[in-house]
Amino acid sequence: DQRGHGEMILTGRVEGWQDGRLTASAPFPAPDILQRQDIRFCEIRLIDGRSISPDQRRKIYATLRDISDWTGYTPEETKAILKYDYIAATGVPYFSLSNVDMTTANGFLSHLIDFCIRHGVTTYDTPLLDRAPDIYRYLYSCLVNKRCCITGRPAELHHVDAVGAGRDREEIIHLGMRVLPLTREMHTMAHQMGRDSFCERYHVFGVELDANLCKIWGVKDE
Repeated sequence: DQRGHGEMILTGRVEGWQDGRLTASAPFPAPDILQRQDIRFCEIRLIDGRSISPDQRRKIYATLRDISDWTGYTPEETKAILKYDYIAATGVPYFSLSNVDMTTANGFLSHLIDFCIRHGVTTYDTPLLDRAPDIYRYLYSCLVNKRCCITGRPAELHHVDAVGAGRDREEIIHLGMRVLPLTREMHTMAHQMGRDSFCERYHVFGVELDANLCKIWGVKDE
């Protein structure tokens, strides 16, 4: 598949793995291109051989339905727009939800969930947390968008790692501290229940603040 700007997509096979190196091969009928364009690097995308599961498909269509209700577009229009948005963002080939591989299905579902978090889309039958295939990505997206990871409403910062009584939180170096974005009510509940009981009940865990999150939340990172 020859694309614009000199990009060429090849399909091949994984030959093996040894000592931390992956070996793959693909048919390439025009080797002169390598020299003419001085191509020295390539990108390998590993494709999951398993097809989308019924559970993945159900969660994707439920999320598309919620987004459709929020936007006013029909479900089919919503699906088409967000599929092309995902393809443009990731570079994956066009796919059908009838037989797409599991890895692409999970990526697309995470993309839809990111959209819902970013725009505050309300979900109905199940919360986004229960649909998310990648909990860390979900929690990080909630932190970026200051959305409660349990309710989806505007959040404040809950410190999973104890800050310590009497310490000035504005002066504490937050980089590397584990946190969760929670509403005031959920924040209070987390303190009342205790860290471990709260995290076990809702199947969440603290995410370490990096420099980007520190900037978003306005806390010190150095």
